[in-house]
Amino acid sequence: MIKFTKLAALCSLIALPTQALARDVNDLGVDVQAATSAYIVKNSNKRYPGSYNGSRLEGWALMSYVVDTQGKAKDIEVIMASDTRGSEENAEKYLTNLEFAPATKEGKTVEGGYLFSFEVGKYFNGYSNDKASRGFINEYDEINKMLQAKEFKKAEQALAELYKDHTKNTSEQALFAWLKSQFYYHQQQWFGFDEQLSVAYLLRAKLPTDIQYLVAKSALQWYSFKGDFNLAYNAIYALDNIEGKQFSEENKLATIKQIDDLLARTPQINSQINVSKDKLSYLSLSRGSIKIEGASDVSKLQIRCADQVIDLEASESVNYVIDEQSRRCGLLVKSANPAEIKVKQTGYAIVNSKYDAS
Repeated sequence: MIKFTKLAALCSLIALPTQALARDVNDLGVDVQAATSAYIVKNSNKRYPGSYNGSRLEGWALMSYVVDTQGKAKDIEVIMASDTRGSEENAEKYLTNLEFAPATKEGKTVEGGYLFSFEVGKYFNGYSNDKASRGFINEYDEINKMLQAKEFKKAEQALAELYKDHTKNTSEQALFAWLKSQFYYHQQQWFGFDEQLSVAYLLRAKLPTDIQYLVAKSALQWYSFKGDFNLAYNAIYALDNIEGKQFSEENKLATIKQIDDLLARTPQINSQINVSKDKLSYLSLSRGSIKIEGASDVSKLQIRCADQVIDLEASESVNYVIDEQSRRCGLLVKSANPAEIKVKQTGYAIVNSKYDAS
């Protein structure tokens, strides 16, 4: 299970397998003379008519991948995904059908690591599958009342029933994740809150305007508290891009300054990654000097930045200093056995509001 360790900035690229929405990250790069990020030059995925006669169930996945010097996606890893069968496989297939212009650094072609968000949507004859069903909304409202009344045992059972019976399309999955994040929030169960907020934030475009705003605002506060400044900056731009909701330029600049000041006042960021058996954990990085403890038995320990990929040798204590020019870096950890990995970030900042806009 990924805990306290998810996500990165997302921007949109639209394509259609049944219909698939795919978003490639990190296409806003550092100084073009110093480095450029990889970008898509050809999409060989097939496009299908927007009609589907089957289940309302939809799927999504968030992947980490590397673009090699030939412009091909490789080393594709799942960070998180829906329970829908085939979501991970469809996302991986979609990625392998893309061709990229590879990243460059100091005039040379280099490998780079990126994140990719994939959604499969379904469309039926005569109506779309974009909205929550009446049955979902009715149960959602009832559970919300239970949370306000602090009837948590009752709410827990109702959440399980809501997920099983009515949570089908991505709009419902986004709403369910937000509701369950509030279930955990009211009980101060922070691991569960983090996990569910991350899903709601990833799928936020599927949410009603007012809830989308609450999700982005909560994400800004939570990621700032955690010291995940990459996502904190991204959440500011998410707030600025909610259709029908005003976020003035004055407020945006003031919020950016608050995060700038908080980053400057946080010279050390301590994180813990709880790694489940054979599951990838991902931690976005905000500072360039990394110390990793407790990683002696991991099978994969890697830093992926938009302009470099660094394989680290697993040991009880690992130290690495990331190139100061690098941006949008994340630490990947995988282990054959459960593990608790501690990460300390110090040194210069490798995030700022310019590079981490979406």
